[in-house]
Amino acid sequence: MADNTFVKNNYSHNKGWAKDIFSDVAVIEGNAKLLFLSGVGAENPDATDPATVEILGGVDFAEQTRIAFAKIKSLLAAHGATMHDIVRMTAYVTEPADIWTYFQIQGEALEGAPRPPHTFLRVAGLAVPEMLVEVEVTAAIPAG
Repeated sequence: MADNTFVKNNYSHNKGWAKDIFSDVAVIEGNAKLLFLSGVGAENPDATDPATVEILGGVDFAEQTRIAFAKIKSLLAAHGATMHDIVRMTAYVTEPADIWTYFQIQGEALEGAPRPPHTFLRVAGLAVPEMLVEVEVTAAIPAG
């Protein structure tokens, strides 16, 4: 029978300025299945026409971020994963001043899980003009 176990460890190698914001490295050892989520934002999941998709949360960055993390949690659950299984995140935002709001909401959404390695990027715009934030996630769960 195959060994379907793995271990994920997060490490911070900086002197402390970022320890509560992100890990520098997540190391996965053993037999894991990787999940790669595309950019998740506050798009209405019930929308059927990409040309008229509604962005939930209006122009409220915090609300759009909460919606995105709720969708991430749901997508992970659909594939047997939780927020504790996240090994990498990338956030795309249109306004870098929202960084601390983002990380506060991210911390709440992680529900006590270690902060994964993370990149926070400012972009000129996202797929829909009303979008203020989009988050890509990679997660790892036991294979099999």
